Amino acid sequence: MDYPQRLQACLHRVICDPAFPPAELDHWFTPDYVQHVDDKMLDYAAFRRHILALREDLAECQITFLALIAQGERVHSTHLVRARRRNGQTLVCKVSGLFTFRAGRLCHTDELTCLLQGDARDRDIGSRH
Repeated sequence: MDYPQRLQACLHRVICDPAFPPAELDHWFTPDYVQHVDDKMLDYAAFRRHILALREDLAECQITFLALIAQGERVHSTHLVRARRRNGQTLVCKVSGLFTFRAGRLCHTDELTCLLQGDARDRDIGSRH
């Protein structure tokens, strides 16, 4: 499997596609998925709430991948997330993450998210739920 391509497809579908149904998360993530982000830990239930919170707050989102490095089932990505909130404000984040797959689905993420542009209240955008 081409894990860098799978990661890109996953993030574009889950984060950027306004037609994404939350029920499809099981297609991309294992039931025991864990995300460590900005010194917080999200289990699968908290991660689902995080995705729903993003969908409620963001009107549109684009991801630009700056670097992808793969080693087996692990992919390191550095990417920029540009988003427009429903209130019209914009934000830009730089994300550095190590993503681990199992049987084609993400099972673990270790991520740092840095707010480059936007309201200071959006510093929790990587873990908000």
